[in-house]
Amino acid sequence: MRTMLLALAVLAASASPAPAQAPRDPVARDLTIRNQELQAQQMIDRQRSVALENDLNALDARIQSQERLLGLQAQRGPTLAPLDPEVRPPPLNMGSYASIPDAALAASNARVREASQNKR
Repeated sequence: MRTMLLALAVLAASASPAPAQAPRDPVARDLTIRNQELQAQQMIDRQRSVALENDLNALDARIQSQERLLGLQAQRGPTLAPLDPEVRPPPLNMGSYASIPDAALAASNARVREASQNKR
């Protein structure tokens, strides 16, 4: 039993360093540090990008809310006041409008009614 424990102790002592330990080679250690710094910088950039996107979304929502509020205020706005009965509108120039005699309109109306009642 003692020999077995002694053999395990020798094997444990001669084992290579665990992956979590820093390598003893200075070049490899520098590369590991640079890699970790790059990963940290990328994480900071991602967080900054997410924060900026959140700010833009908040501003967009605020602008849309303000536009909707302005629309509601415009709908609530005062309606036109009734016209003063003493103020007369300017007379219309009827010369440029088409005119149809009343008899012609009545005859056309009678023909339309007759055609709509004549069902086949």
